[in-house]
Amino acid sequence: MKRFLAYGLSLIAVLGATVSIPAFAQYTPGGGAQVASPEQIEECKELGIPVFTCTEHLILAKNRLIKANENPSTGSGTSMLSSTFGDMGAFIAALGAIFGGVAAAFFVMSRKKTATAAP
Repeated sequence: MKRFLAYGLSLIAVLGATVSIPAFAQYTPGGGAQVASPEQIEECKELGIPVFTCTEHLILAKNRLIKANENPSTGSGTSMLSSTFGDMGAFIAALGAIFGGVAAAFFVMSRKKTATAAP
């Protein structure tokens, strides 16, 4: 029993050590440290972005927000919320067909069964 417990604890320790390795890739866009060019730093100062967080991604995001605020009738630029049918409409139609088909199948199956008397 002690051997089984020792093997179990060692397995937990080994798996815990391999799973707990931190991943930092999601925090650095582009896979590594980005250094802003002098032109980008000037643009960040104009846009009100702190210099230590200045990246091309933040500049593009800030410009997108400025354009969206200047033209409120065009929306935020998010395709899922556009006025066209697009991806969101296709997604809703597919889900409606799937769930509707399942509901119709259950309804048809329930109508075909006949009630049996309890003995």
